[in-house]
Amino acid sequence: MKISAKAIVAKILVAALIVSMASAFAACKKKSDVPTKEEFLNEHINDPDPHGMKTLDFDREALIKAWGEPDVGGSYGSSSGWKCGEKFILIGYDPDDGNKINEMYISYTQDLVYLFSNASLHYVCTRKDGVTDEHNCIMIEDSHLDEQTRKSLKQGTILQIEFDGYFLDTYPGQISTIYSVKTIGQVDDSEIPALKEQEQYIREHYTGEQ
Repeated sequence: MKISAKAIVAKILVAALIVSMASAFAACKKKSDVPTKEEFLNEHINDPDPHGMKTLDFDREALIKAWGEPDVGGSYGSSSGWKCGEKFILIGYDPDDGNKINEMYISYTQDLVYLFSNASLHYVCTRKDGVTDEHNCIMIEDSHLDEQTRKSLKQGTILQIEFDGYFLDTYPGQISTIYSVKTIGQVDDSEIPALKEQEQYIREHYTGEQ
């Protein structure tokens, strides 16, 4: 049976419409698989292994469609981050594999105590559960601090940072990527002598000062 040209064109148009509808449905389904930032935060805030792989049904593009452009980028491989309250939701992805997300986790919180500044670096030490470890010294670049935080610094100032959880294996230590820094208090005066002693040690052995 001979098929007219009009019938052939009609069949082609119907086929194209079906393909288009299927693609649109798949895209909608893909987007619907993306949780809100709040949902992801609430589900994973207490993960025992925050850097563990997550089983995800979406890629970076789907995440951007749902959440908008990332608020921050990271220096640890290919990464992006979105602010959610005080925290950041972070992803690692592979540009060579269709931007497939290979890691998705929540930023870490770390308290630090300010020691002193040298050039464009601020030297701090870690603090956990109200206890300062003046021997665990870390360097923070000045670019991470805003003007208000910078002006508030004095020895013993307690800072709180959100970061990617990665420390570089150096001494004084360095943090891979810092997303936010804020001042939250001041140590007790009884801690200052130990901080001064550590400052002197760092200046003599690591900055060349006396």
